Amino acid sequence: MKDLENFVQIVAAHFKANLGTVLVEAYKLGSLAHGGFSDIYSDIDVGLVLGCPKPPSQMSELIAGAKGLHSDYGRKLSMFWGNPEFDWGRLPVIDRLDLLDHGVALLYGIKPSLRRPTKDEIHREQLQSIERSWKPRLPELSGLTSLEPKDRKPYIRAILYAARLIYTWDNLVVGSNDSAVEYLHQVRPAGLDLQPIDMALECRKGNCDAEDVLRLGADLNRQCESALRYVLARP
Repeated sequence: MKDLENFVQIVAAHFKANLGTVLVEAYKLGSLAHGGFSDIYSDIDVGLVLGCPKPPSQMSELIAGAKGLHSDYGRKLSMFWGNPEFDWGRLPVIDRLDLLDHGVALLYGIKPSLRRPTKDEIHREQLQSIERSWKPRLPELSGLTSLEPKDRKPYIRAILYAARLIYTWDNLVVGSNDSAVEYLHQVRPAGLDLQPIDMALECRKGNCDAEDVLRLGADLNRQCESALRYVLARP
């Protein structure tokens, strides 16, 4: 983890050097901040809050440069950035929640001071994410009889998506995968098979392989339908 932490600091320094006073603060986000980071299944999430009236013209080049700072970690780097008013940039609602509750300042120790997304904004973003990110992958993932290396990460993510969706829908916060799966066992949504979700969590921890999860034969479409039915019944 020391090499990873060094990389994140180097990324923050890269944006500081190129953006100067425009950069209010850089933050660790995601599992790197709130726990449960997996070398295989996690992205390296870094957020930037910028203090300028419009997006810097060189952001695409700067992000590409950050990804080039390390041959391995750079491929996993996922950048979130924008202004406090959310007028522009890439700082979706759920990632704003993560930034507010878990963001770890990397440069100046500045706590994020942003408007907290409303319940309606959170739920609307989650429903859009189902249609944009979860459902489109299910036909391909459901047809897999074996997993190539490129398939393992999206397959495990698709299995765990229900847990993270339901946890955030009910609690209006972002938590670790551990917290989300534990919560599922408390609410036990009708029709949702918890066994593959439990095993996917163990897979992230390195206690089994993605192929072990695949062999359970989870019905991904049913999992999605059950999770969606649960959240729509809890407005």
